Amino acid sequence: MESIDKIKAHYNFTSGDAENLKQLKSVMEKHKGDFPKEFYNHIKHFEGTSKFLTSEEIITRHQDGLKEWFMNLFSGEYNTQYLRDIERIGYAHVKIKLPAHYVNAAMHFVRLYCLKILEKEFCTDMNECKYLAKSVDKIIDINLDVITSSFIEEEIKTFFLSERVESYLIQFANRFAYGLNLILVMGLVIMGIMVMGLFVYDVTHIFTGDIEKGLLGTLGSLLMMWVVIELVDTEVKHLKGGKFAIRVFISVALVAVIRKLLVSTLKAEAVESHLSLILIAAIAVLGIIYWLIAKTEKAE
Repeated sequence: MESIDKIKAHYNFTSGDAENLKQLKSVMEKHKGDFPKEFYNHIKHFEGTSKFLTSEEIITRHQDGLKEWFMNLFSGEYNTQYLRDIERIGYAHVKIKLPAHYVNAAMHFVRLYCLKILEKEFCTDMNECKYLAKSVDKIIDINLDVITSSFIEEEIKTFFLSERVESYLIQFANRFAYGLNLILVMGLVIMGIMVMGLFVYDVTHIFTGDIEKGLLGTLGSLLMMWVVIELVDTEVKHLKGGKFAIRVFISVALVAVIRKLLVSTLKAEAVESHLSLILIAAIAVLGIIYWLIAKTEKAE
């Protein structure tokens, strides 16, 4: 909260305004008793008023506080202690969770109430009435400013607490996801090394005389190596901000089934069974899905 001097400067509240308000103190003293009654007649129409004024003790204490605050408007002393008193009023309203709208509406009533008194007491000199009314407007605006700031500070406090928690959770989630992606990349690298080992193993069949098995196995290993390369490339692009490519993962399944079919052709019993037909059907389905996704991605 800014100092009282800065706040007064913002509203161009001068020593002359303070003297004007002090001059009005004796006038307003006569209406001190009626002020709480008029105030309650105004706020009784507010929805939820009964929720905040729940007992006679609270109402009596509130009315006494209203009288004291009303007369302090015309004390002529607007120092740091006055600012603290207004802040205390603001925080009291925040504490009971009173909507800020009620405060604004109440201040509007106070402004009209004071203006009505001025018009009644200074009806013979309207210029004097308007001159004094400007000082009254300034002190009411200062009060409204300080009290409203209490609500804003509480909202900012709540917001920033929430923002800090949300920011921490988001940062943690982002780092965790990034860490998982790095683990995935390392896993793919390890898989690539294992596929290279499988490729070497399949090639050895060619040199041991099992040419058919070696060629088919090598072909399947090359397909798997191609898939791993695609996966690594896709994951690296994803880490750099690229889109998640579903098509690549469909290709993994497609290549796995194709390799299974190639290997199964080496076994006579497997060819004679329904396994080959099932694998061919799976390849057809995956191929169609792959084509549809590729077409969609191209269109996008």
